[in-house]
Amino acid sequence: MDPELTSSFELLTQRLALMRELADSLQQVQSAVVRSDLRGIEGHTARQQKLCAALRQLAGEAPAPPLGDATREESRTRITWAKLPEAAAPAEVRERWVRLTEDLTAVEMRVSDLNRVYGALLRRAQRTLRIFLRLLASSGNTYAPPKWEPVIAEPVILAQALRVEEGSHV
Repeated sequence: MDPELTSSFELLTQRLALMRELADSLQQVQSAVVRSDLRGIEGHTARQQKLCAALRQLAGEAPAPPLGDATREESRTRITWAKLPEAAAPAEVRERWVRLTEDLTAVEMRVSDLNRVYGALLRRAQRTLRIFLRLLASSGNTYAPPKWEPVIAEPVILAQALRVEEGSHV
């Protein structure tokens, strides 16, 4: 197989693996948001940032026109990787390329959907948090702060009370 073609297959396979990891992380973080698990959210956010950085780096390594004549078409909702020109490779290679690009397109659409759901969950959590913050801010006028009273008597008063009791028994 052509070295350029081999390189393109490797990049496509790596991108597919990274996008699958990103989809898994986005799915798992949703339950962390629902449970209000701050550590879980932070962990998944850090993981997602690393995956996105790896995807950006991978995009920088891609050859300018993938696979020579093949072109890459971008849309707002997904990235469609071009199909291999029929004359460029044997049927097995074309089939593998088509399968990989279809898998990648499906995973990219899944990531996009999961990202929208995650954003909606975060917006809902922010609304709930704002409600609680307003409730806390307005409850200051409703409830007076508790009065501080010592639970244990001061040592001087306690010593005087003990002397009085000792003197009365003699």
